[in-house]
Amino acid sequence: MHRKVVGKEHSSRPVHSATFSPIGEFINSSSADLTIRLWSTKLNANLVCYKGHNYPVWDVQFSTVGHYFASCSHDRTARIWSMDRIQPLRIMAGHLSDVDCIQWHANCNYIATGSSDKTVRLWDVQGGECVRIFIGHRSMIVSLAMSPDGQ
Repeated sequence: MHRKVVGKEHSSRPVHSATFSPIGEFINSSSADLTIRLWSTKLNANLVCYKGHNYPVWDVQFSTVGHYFASCSHDRTARIWSMDRIQPLRIMAGHLSDVDCIQWHANCNYIATGSSDKTVRLWDVQGGECVRIFIGHRSMIVSLAMSPDGQ
C-alpha cells in the first residue's frame, strides 16, 4: 500500500534529502527553499517547518536517538536541532565552502560533515567545536557513512 506523505509544502524548490527517524514514525526533508520539514508517517502530514539556514539545505540526518537531527547547508554551516525546538541547538561553522553531507556518530556525541572545501570535519555535539579535520580528498565530499559500532 502506498500513501502520499510529502505534499507541496516545500514549494517548487528541489528537495535534496529525506531521512526516516530510527523507528520510522517521522521523515525529515531538506530543501532548496532553506527549510527542513518534519513529516508524520502516521498522519501523512507536515508537522513543523524549521528555518535557520540562509541558503539551500543539502542534507538532514536523524540521530540514533531519534529526537535530534542535524542539517547542513550551502551557507557553510551544520546545525543540531531538537524536534521540540524551532531554533537550532548548535550551529557549527568552519568549513570554507558548502557543507554537502552530514552523519551522526553511533554514540551521538559527534557529527561528521563533508564539504566542497575537500575536508571532512568531526564536531563535538555538546560544545559545537570542531575536534578534527580530515584532509587529503581531491574533490568535494558528497556522502559520509559512520560504522554502526562507532569504530
